[in-house]
Amino acid sequence: MTDERYLRAVRDALVRHQQWLLRDPAGRGRRANLSFYDLAGLGLNRVNLSGAKLTGASLARARMVGTVLSKADLYGADLSKADLTGAQLQGADLRGARVDGAKLQNANLQGADLRRGMVLDAGEFRAAGNSDGTTTFVGCSLTQAVLTGCRMAQCDFSGSDLSGADLSGSDLSGAILIGADLTGASMRKATLDGVLMCGARLNEELRVALERHGVDVDGTGLTTTAARMSDLIAGHQIWVEKLGKGGERIELQRIDLRGYNFANQLLCGAVMRFSGLRGADFSGAKLMMADLSYSDLRDADFTSADLSGCNLEGANLAGAKLWRAKFRKVDLSGDGSRLWPTSFAKARLTGADLRDASLAGVVLRGTDLTAIKTSFATLKGADLSAALGWQPCEAPA
Repeated sequence: MTDERYLRAVRDALVRHQQWLLRDPAGRGRRANLSFYDLAGLGLNRVNLSGAKLTGASLARARMVGTVLSKADLYGADLSKADLTGAQLQGADLRGARVDGAKLQNANLQGADLRRGMVLDAGEFRAAGNSDGTTTFVGCSLTQAVLTGCRMAQCDFSGSDLSGADLSGSDLSGAILIGADLTGASMRKATLDGVLMCGARLNEELRVALERHGVDVDGTGLTTTAARMSDLIAGHQIWVEKLGKGGERIELQRIDLRGYNFANQLLCGAVMRFSGLRGADFSGAKLMMADLSYSDLRDADFTSADLSGCNLEGANLAGAKLWRAKFRKVDLSGDGSRLWPTSFAKARLTGADLRDASLAGVVLRGTDLTAIKTSFATLKGADLSAALGWQPCEAPA
């Protein structure tokens, strides 16, 4: 929203809010009510918005470094990809908010409410957050964040970096931590009933502590579909062969298919996100344009598989076999004007076997390539500028 009158109204509301916070004796102050406003991309660094009403507001990509939002009403708001580094969100109401991809390093969310919460549409007002009422922090950076005493039941932190975060005393009942990085995180006295964390990165001390409390760190809460998977694959192959005019596409989330045999199957365009696929056999499978993002694919076998255009963002592929796998760009237009690359953005490929495979043209933004096994062609032409730990470790002959 760039209308000057609209922006002036926002500025006036912020000024009156500062006066309200200072208890201006002249009575000019007023608590800011910017509910359902479009504030996307706005610069709000270090502004004090404590107690402000921002219900259903759009703050996507907003710049809010060090912003004070303690006890703010962010019910149903959209904070996706916002920069909230060092922000103060103590006691904030974030129910139903979408915070996907946001930066929250060193942010303080002590006592915040992150449970489900839906804002019903009222006339022209429509909440910018999640329409189904879920609260999502998918793919967020929450390193060293304070999340003590929070109400996080069913909150989705899939693929988020929570390394060094403090979640002590929080209610994580049914929370989703699939593929999250929890190394160095503290979860003392946290409620973990039904927490879902397959593929999460855990240090050994935390893993032992969680298992001692009965948490299945590899599959709690996942839905088992192995018994009917052959029928789903048959229907999907018809969908592919008839270009979507027959059969039915595989569209699954949070499924437990650990060790399942997908060898040589036609799975182009299949969707199996946030799933437990550790040790699954995808050797020789055709996975062009498939979506396996944020899934646990540790030790999975992709030998000679076609992963061209596949979405593997945030997936845990530690120890996976990707020998001779194909990662070509997919020509969506047929004339070379729209090429769709394979994405390993924020994925973990620690110790993966990538011999006789080429990473040229593959998205490697934030990808962990520590100790990958390579051959001469693997890194030739690849853009490793945004990759992590990519010093290759030559496999023994």
